[in-house]
Amino acid sequence: MRVVELSNSANWQSIYSTTVNAVQVPMQDGKYLMNPIPEIVVPFVVDKFILAISVDTDVPTDSIWRFAGYINQRISTGLVVGGGQDATTVNGRPLFLDQVNLILFQKISTSYAVSIKVPRWFPRASVNIWEYTGVDDTSEEILLTQEFANINFRLDQIQSQLS
Repeated sequence: MRVVELSNSANWQSIYSTTVNAVQVPMQDGKYLMNPIPEIVVPFVVDKFILAISVDTDVPTDSIWRFAGYINQRISTGLVVGGGQDATTVNGRPLFLDQVNLILFQKISTSYAVSIKVPRWFPRASVNIWEYTGVDDTSEEILLTQEFANINFRLDQIQSQLS
C-alpha cells in the first residue's frame, strides 16, 4: 500500500523539459529521409519515485497516434562489465501521447536515471517531466509508524500504572 496526495498541485515540481527534432536528410526526389530521434536521456539522477510525464509530437493529418514510447528507469548495479560500470533498466513503462502519464516506481535504490525512447516515426518529441515531492508512505513505513504508536501507548499505560 502506498499513501500519496497526487491531486495537490503543490506536491509537483517540474524537473525536465526538452524538445528534440528528428534529423531530416533531403533526397534527390524532393522527399526527406528521417533519422529517428535517439533515446532521450535526462542528464541528472532522480531521487523521487513518482513521476508525471507528457510527450507531444506532430501527428500527420488523418492519422491517430496514441503510443508515445517508453520511459526507462536505470539503476546502477555497481558491477563492472567490460571495463565500465553498467546501468540496468529495471522498469520500462509505456507512455501515451498528449496526456500526463503517472509513473510509480518502486523504491529499490536511493537514486536512478531516466530515459525516454519515442517511436522511430516521430518527427519531433516534446517531453515534460514532473516529480512528486509530497508525502510518499509505503505500507512498511505505515506499519512501522503504527507499531511505534502502539509501543508508545503501551509504555504510557505501564508508566501510569507505576505512578
